[in-house]
Parts: sequence; C-alpha cells; structure tokens
Amino acid sequence: MAAGKAVWMAQARSTAGSMMVAASCGVAVGWASSAVVKLQDRTGPFQLTDDQASWVVSLNDVGILLGSLLSGLCFSVLGRRATLLLCPLLLLGWAALTFAATAPAFLYVARLLSGAGMAVHFVYGNVYLAEVSVRSSRGLLSLLTSLFAMAGTLLQFCVGPYVSYRTQAWLGALPAAAALVLLLLFTVESPYYLAMRDRPDEMLAALARLRGCSVESDALRDEAHEIERTVERQRSAGSLLAALCSPASRRAASVGVVVQATAPLFGESVLMAYAQKIFIISGSPLGDAQSAIVLYVAQASACLACTALVDRWGRRTLLSVSCLGNCIGMAVLSAYLGASPDRQGPLQWIPLASLLLFVVSCSLGANPVPGLLLAELLPQRAKPLMAPLSMMLFSVTAFAVSKSFLALGEAAGMFAPFAVFAAWNALAVAFTRLFVPETKNKSLAEVYGMLSGREEAPKQN
Repeated sequence: MAAGKAVWMAQARSTAGSMMVAASCGVAVGWASSAVVKLQDRTGPFQLTDDQASWVVSLNDVGILLGSLLSGLCFSVLGRRATLLLCPLLLLGWAALTFAATAPAFLYVARLLSGAGMAVHFVYGNVYLAEVSVRSSRGLLSLLTSLFAMAGTLLQFCVGPYVSYRTQAWLGALPAAAALVLLLLFTVESPYYLAMRDRPDEMLAALARLRGCSVESDALRDEAHEIERTVERQRSAGSLLAALCSPASRRAASVGVVVQATAPLFGESVLMAYAQKIFIISGSPLGDAQSAIVLYVAQASACLACTALVDRWGRRTLLSVSCLGNCIGMAVLSAYLGASPDRQGPLQWIPLASLLLFVVSCSLGANPVPGLLLAELLPQRAKPLMAPLSMMLFSVTAFAVSKSFLALGEAAGMFAPFAVFAAWNALAVAFTRLFVPETKNKSLAEVYGMLSGREEAPKQN
C-alpha cells in the first residue's frame, strides 16, 4: 500500500504515543549526567560517594533486565498496546521516587523503575512500529522514535545543570504523563497480534485505521491477506522450539540478538550517563556542562540526518559506517588520555572533537539500527521469547559496562575503557559486513522469505 498522506496521518496518530514514550525514556537516560554531579557536589538533598553513584547509574540496567521479563509476560497475552502502556506508568513511578528521595536507597529503587520502563520501550517499541507501518515508512518511523528519545535526553542536558535537583526530577514526569494520554487515546492494536489471536474482523478494522482507508479497500484486503499468510506460515513451523530451530529463525535470532545485546559495548550509554564527569576528567575548552550540551545537540542533529539515509543507504551500510566512526573517535580519545598531554594548550580540543565524532557516527547507525533490525528480522512466533531475551542480555552487558567504567579507569587509567570501546566497534564493523542482512524496502513477509532462502523482489510501496 502506497504511503500517501492519509496513511502517514493515520500512522502518525497511532505512533504518537510510542514517540512520546521514547521521549520520556530519553529524559530518564539524560537525568544521571547532571543529577549525579549535583549529588556528589552536595547541591542535592544528600551526597553520593563514587561507589553509590556507580550503583545509581548501573541499577538502571538491572531494571532493564526486570522490565524485559515483565513485558515478555504481557506481550503475547495482553497485546502490544497494553504492553506499551506499562512504560509511562513505570517512568511516572521513577519520577515520583526521584523527587521524594532523601537517601541513596530511594534512587536505587527509582532507577530500577526507570530501567524497567525503558525495557518495555526498547524491547517492543520497534516491534510495534514494524508491525503497524508500511514498509516505505518503517525505517523513518523507527528513527523518529530515536530522535524523540534524544530530544528527551537533550532536554535534561540543557535544563538539568541549571535547575535544582527536585525541579529536574519532576521534569521527568511531564513526557511520561503525555505518553500515557496519547497511548490511551490514539494507539491502535497491532494487526499482526490480532491475526495471531484469530480476530480477523478486529484485525481488518485496526488495519483500516492504520492506513486511513475503508475496510472495503482492495489494497487493504490484500495487505490483510498477506499478514494472515505470514502468521499462518510461521504457525505451520510447529512449536516455538521448532520454529526457533528453522534456518530462518536461527539466522534472524543470532544476528538480531548479537547486534542488540552487545550494543552497550559501543560505549554510548555509559558516555551519556557520565558525560559531565568525562569532561571534568579529560578537560575541555568549554565548561563540562556546556560540552555535554554540545555533544548531545550534535547527536540529535546526526539522528535527524539519519532519517534521510536509513532507507537510502540501508541498515547494514549505516551500521558498519557508524561503528567505524565510533572506533576512530574512541581510539583517539584513548590515545589522548593515555599520553596525558598539556590540557591547557591546543590539544585541549581533542576530547571534545573525538567525542563529537563518536556521538555523530553512533547516531547514524549504532544507536537506532540494532532495535530496528531486531524488530524486522525476528519471526512473529519468536518475538515473545527472543525480543525480551535480547534485552535481558543487553541489560547484563550494560550493567557490566556501567559498573566497571570508573573502576577500570581508576585501576588502569581512563584511557582503558575507551580502548575497549574502540576495539569492540572495530569487531562490530567486521560482524556487520559478514553476517547482517539488508532489510530496507522489504515487508516483514519478504524479510522472512529472504532469511528462508525464498527472497522475492520487493514491491513498490
């Protein structure tokens, strides 16, 4: 079905809640950068030690693990829409506990809630978008979601350093409340979920709302038949275990899960959490707060540029180019920190320049593409198991990276963690070129056929 104005308007309505969910997750991601500095500088309601600060940052990743389990139980039983509703509810709990915190324990629980809310979005936000969008807009909608997340983080970076701790906390409640309202009013259940639950009339009605046309439309009925055939073909694989044993599912699961689960080793999440602290350590011609703002403005701008490239260059090219840029940026910063030059001379620009290269290249692929690939590659029957599994592995990796970042820097020198990030990005370039399939301009049915060795020429829509 062609992505005309009516289709775009219908998809915009139904995905508005998911976009605002992404923004609320971005606010929670950006909170730590300036809030942790406040709490360590005694400008908050209590003071954190370095060890307590590392727990505040890393427990968010433990929350992602818990949220993956929770959302996995809801996804197939309650549906995509009800699962997405969990995210703003959990983030509202995070904002309330953060505002009321009088001791580190409050923040530990709050960060578990924020991580759980993020997990719902990270696991199923892209899955929902992939299932409700037409193929020509799927990549763009996914990247717009990433852009909304970055806008939320940018809000924290721009406002957080200049307001009180408690004002910064309640800022997190605003996008979460807006997301809850939009999800309740406008979000349409996924046609794939309704087809899997044998509710054909509801599936056709939902598809009509998503495409902005009548249920009598021939193009709509053709798309509905394609969805039903895809679901039926995947059901015919037998049990979930049997489905996962098929060559197509094995290839999709291995590629999608590896790319998603190892994403924290690119280095972006820990960089955003410790942005101000990194600039305090490395030095910058600008202030640490101003440098962090410049960093995130550049990242958001690059993500905006990526929306024009994802369906032109393709997922694999963007991911490999992105990881190459990440590798160069991290290698330069590691070399600078290892050499310990005079940080008042012309070389003082190197940390900011190398981190700018990193965040720009990361936004072109390493940030948005893994979640998009996972949503596109996994067969319907595998999603309830493999999507939360990938996020659980992601959370374990992210926790290890966040918890060990400062400890590794203190033990071996701050150049060491950045050297690890550079090495991993170099490996990711090779993995992407060798194993990641290209999915641009393919429907989910065509992606499944490609992985099964039955690739068809993509239709024009």
